[in-house]
Amino acid sequence: MFDSIGVRIALFFYIIFASVALFLLWRNSAAPDALKNAGILLASILPVIIVVYPYLKQERITHDFTFNLFYDAQEKQIVAGDDFNSYGANYIHMFTNLSMVPDALNAKDISEAMEVKGLNIIEKGIIETLLLKFMTHWDIETKKFEGPISKSESWGASSKLPSIKIELSKIQNLFKHNPFVATPNILVHPTMCIPQNTEIIIKNDEKSRAIIFKNPYTTIEISIRFSSMGVAQHGVWGVLKIDPKNPNRYYVIEYRIVASQKINKTKVYAPEMGSYRRWFENICDMLQKFDWSTVNQQIEKSLTREAVSKILEMENP
Repeated sequence: MFDSIGVRIALFFYIIFASVALFLLWRNSAAPDALKNAGILLASILPVIIVVYPYLKQERITHDFTFNLFYDAQEKQIVAGDDFNSYGANYIHMFTNLSMVPDALNAKDISEAMEVKGLNIIEKGIIETLLLKFMTHWDIETKKFEGPISKSESWGASSKLPSIKIELSKIQNLFKHNPFVATPNILVHPTMCIPQNTEIIIKNDEKSRAIIFKNPYTTIEISIRFSSMGVAQHGVWGVLKIDPKNPNRYYVIEYRIVASQKINKTKVYAPEMGSYRRWFENICDMLQKFDWSTVNQQIEKSLTREAVSKILEMENP
């Protein structure tokens, strides 16, 4: 911050002195050496352009995530697994309060499950987590804690940059295509904070969704698209046990989530960009919770603890 202030002070004096020189040359353009001096001034522009040219590069950061939903072809519904499991714990924001919408998880076939229904569930989970994480400020400092049951985190505002609160009613109107967002009482957090002068743009169709935050500093996009589908003939370890009578009962539906940040060409190194980069990092950290690599690690950890506990019980009856 102090370096930035020093640079701005130096540039202020440079502009003052350069302006005085240009003014004097302009007023004395008939002087014998005026043409030579004008050439010197024009030539001095070249090293300045060379120095600042790297600041004009377009910077784009992209992170990919894999989200999964499971479809029970026998019960004709999207399921969170057998009993309590790590997948259901991580995906709780996808399924919370869906009982407010009749037949929310029901799908007559895999096509309905993986397209409109599945996209609505994934989008709902992302929106609910955004509301939760950015309910006090968009630029936050996150601290994580490892507890005996699960991980927890706390956060607080990390800067004094302006923040505006978007009311839940506006968010519901923006996502009126999604009944899991638009229906009252499903989402409970009343506001979401975003930077000043930020526009929220929504794109949706039967195959994909996109949530875009655009302001003079950066554009952040979260895209959701169906990726693949397959039958889990051996079940899903730690989530769904195999049905020996119907090995084709469960389907795994995979979605590709891409989070990207495009930074304004003229503001790549602006002092405020630290906050906007942190905003994107916190969004990606939120999405990482749903990524299958994260869920799978927690499944493995949970089942390992369960197995060790059973061994200890056998040794110490």
